[in-house]
Amino acid sequence: MHVIAAPTSGGAVLGSLGGGGIALALTALLILGVRGGGRIKFGAGKAGVCAFLAGTSYVAAGKIWENAERVVAQGLTGFGVGSDGPFGHVGIGAVALLLLIIMLAAPLGAKSAAVVALIAAFVWPATGDGTIWAIPGQLAAAALMSVGG
Repeated sequence: MHVIAAPTSGGAVLGSLGGGGIALALTALLILGVRGGGRIKFGAGKAGVCAFLAGTSYVAAGKIWENAERVVAQGLTGFGVGSDGPFGHVGIGAVALLLLIIMLAAPLGAKSAAVVALIAAFVWPATGDGTIWAIPGQLAAAALMSVGG
């Protein structure tokens, strides 16, 4: 008796996409979904989720994808986050909380929701592994790993 089976893909549902491949695919989905005009048109919620997943994949992908995280880090440094800046001492946890408040309370369109969620994808994990803010990034990373390796 012969058994025919597909080659293993390391447990990933879509085979081995790689970190850069996932980042590229999610970026394309985000751009096309926010722009609309095709079969997909994102509202604020879907744009935010897609942007958060894309940002999480950027961290894993490295290389050119790290540039978005660097821009966010430079912006936080410019505002004096983590030091005694123009707003007094503002910790990274305060920025994480501010992003959540904006997500929940501000009237965001798809583009602005995507920008806020993309920033959150870099800020929340930067608060540290033991914080509640790191959990969404960890869950997103686990989901991306199970889908595309």
